[in-house]
Formats: sequence, structure tokens, C-alpha cells
Amino acid sequence: MRYVLCFITIIMLLTSCLTTKDYLSPVATDESISIADKLEYFGAKSVSVDYPKIYNEGEVWLLDMVELINSAEDYILISTFLGSSSENLKPVYKALMEKSEEGVDIYFIIDGTSSYDMTETQHFMTPLYFLKESGIHLLEYAPLSGMRLINPKALMERDHRKLMVVDGKFSAIGGMNINFISMGAGDGKNQRDSMYVFSSRDLAKSLVEEFVAIWNASSVEKIKVDQFNIASSENGCYNAWLFNRGTGSDDSISGMFSALFGTAEEEIILLPYLPILNDNMSQAVKAAVDRGVSVEMVMPIDLRGYAREGLAYYFPRLLEESGAEIYISIEDNKTGELLPILHEKLMIVDNRYVVIGSVNFNFRSMVLNYELALVIDSEELASVLKEHVNTIKETTGFHLTEEEAEKMKEEGSSFLAYLFMYYGG
Repeated sequence: MRYVLCFITIIMLLTSCLTTKDYLSPVATDESISIADKLEYFGAKSVSVDYPKIYNEGEVWLLDMVELINSAEDYILISTFLGSSSENLKPVYKALMEKSEEGVDIYFIIDGTSSYDMTETQHFMTPLYFLKESGIHLLEYAPLSGMRLINPKALMERDHRKLMVVDGKFSAIGGMNINFISMGAGDGKNQRDSMYVFSSRDLAKSLVEEFVAIWNASSVEKIKVDQFNIASSENGCYNAWLFNRGTGSDDSISGMFSALFGTAEEEIILLPYLPILNDNMSQAVKAAVDRGVSVEMVMPIDLRGYAREGLAYYFPRLLEESGAEIYISIEDNKTGELLPILHEKLMIVDNRYVVIGSVNFNFRSMVLNYELALVIDSEELASVLKEHVNTIKETTGFHLTEEEAEKMKEEGSSFLAYLFMYYGG
């Protein structure tokens, strides 16, 4: 226990300079500034996108992912936070290897935490090093090693993005990792999550540029943006803003959220995974609530010990400091059946703006992770996704009261688990 406390203390000291000060920026709440200008002020790249194909089931996304891979003629770029193989995922990796052997250029980035996956995947996974045998270019970002332990701050910085670009025609982003628990468990046991596929030229171009940047910053094998042609497909009819915070990027995820909380007039709906907020984040949520905005969070409780105990410790504070209405989604309300964890990341503002991507609404995603978020101005998409959230809330959610939160804290919580989640969750 002494060593755990020492490690947490070191991390707190090393990350003390990492702040979410953009939540306090006057730009976020300035009524004279448009939401578009606010988002671009905080680093967003303006893009135009089409209506995406939406996936909420890992099994379905797996099948269509294989089809997209099989359609490739030139190149495939993939980045995932947790990447590994298992029995049901073999078709994905088989398709990738076959395409590579046909001459399609495939570049694949996995975060260095992949081999240390703490989800159910750990019991089934096979590392992906075998992909190199077919000519796939595989990069492990910031692998965990003894040498990296001398710089704990760098050890904490992870590439949390999930994306795929095929021939510059199709771009997939969302929250699903390419691992057992996200896509390979099958039989309704995959995490509840989301992926979105676009055919936007703007989006593909931006994703390619950032992929090349992080690849070149982390690999001795250098690549160039002009190696990857972008299809001349139409962009689509929706204005959107891309936050793709990676190596050398100034994109502010904190700024994105602060602009949306500061501009909202009626309603904010969040599907947050592990929402551990710092003071600045809580103040932004509370300010929106105080001016009459309805803020709802529909979230899971991760049943792994540390995550459950950390959330139980934090729930009373989250309710008090944010003022948000919290709904917990764990089991089917009719049958009592325990459901797979809700890993989806989603925000809907005023039935108009939608935020999708890899970003969790917590301190770690704000300042420590490389993250991908797309803000889309589409009432049509917002309406569909709001119905999706309402279904989750009505069929699997229960409203968390202050009394229940205090009871959960008393019956099974841990301050150390909370600290671990704050920096590592």
C-alpha cells in the first residue's frame, strides 16, 4: 500500500501542471461569439461530413469492418487504444493480412497498454505482433517498459483514439477497441458502445494527416501524407468540427466541452464513461445547470473492483458539485439481467449538436490522453441519438439519488481507487 501511495503522489506532482483551465475561459460563455468560432478558437478544424452509418453492436461492426477491409485497393490506416486478437476477431486480422499480401499498404497503431488490458479481454487475447509477418506496418505507441518508468508522466500519456481510414473513401471513428470485449465476445456480451462510418473527404484528409504525424513521431519508419490519396467523394451537408489531439497538437478537449456547456440553452445529455471531474469541470456543469439547462448523465458502473469502489466514493460529490441528474445503467429493468458495460461516449446539446469519438468526460481524457472528438451540427442525427439514449435510460437506467449515492459510498468505496481512476481511469 505504501508503494501505491508513493506512486500516486509522484503522478500527482508530475501532472499538477496539466490543467483544465479552458473550462474557465470567458470565451466559452461569451454570448457574442458563435459556437463555431468558439470551437475553432479552442483548436477545432472545420470539416463537412455526411450522415454516418451508426453501429451500437460490436458483432455488426466486426462484420462490416471486414467488408470495408476487403474493399480496400490502396491503403488502410488503423489506430486503436486496445488491440488484440481472439477467436471471433480472426476474420478481421485474416482480412488485413490478405490485403497486405495483395499489396495494400496497411499501417496499424496500437497503444502500449494493449498487452496489459484489464477487461475480460485479458483472458482471451493474442498479441498482434503476428501481423508483421504479412507485411503490415505495426506500431506500438509508447510501449510500457522499465526505461519508461523513469518518466512516469510520459508513462501516463496514452493514445486513446479509435479510427480507421480506407482508401480515403471511408472513415470510422468511435469508442470500440479492436479486442475481445468490444467486438469479439459475441452472444450479446460485447460492451455497449458505438462506431460511426463517414464518407467525408474533409474528415478522411484530417485523420490521415494526424495519423502520419503520430506515426512519424513514434517510428523510425517515416511516411508522408501524399502517400495516401484522398478520394474525390463529396463531403456531405453537415457542418462539423474535429478535435484530434495528438503529438504536437494544440486542440483543447477541455475547450470543446467548455464551449458546449457555456453555449447550451436548454439541454445537455451525456453518456460518460468513468466521469471523474476536477473542480473546473464540475463548475462548468454547475454553471449550465444554474442558468436553467437540464444536464443528464447516463452512465455505467464498471464492476471491476477498483472502478466500482472509486465511483462509489465519488458519486455523492459528483451529484453535489455538478448538479446534474445521474442515471446508472447496469441491468435490464424488466428481467434484472446484468448487462455488458456501457462504454459509449456521446454528448447531445440542445437537440442539435452531437459529440462522438473516443473522449471520456473525465480529467484523464482532458489532459493526459491523445483523443479524437467530432462535433456535428445536425438536428437529424441529434434526434436519432437522443432516442437511443432515452431507450437506454428507460430500459436499463435508474435515477441516482443523494441517499443512494451516500449508501453506495458507505457500503463499498475506496479513496485510493478514486485517486487511481482520476489519473488512470
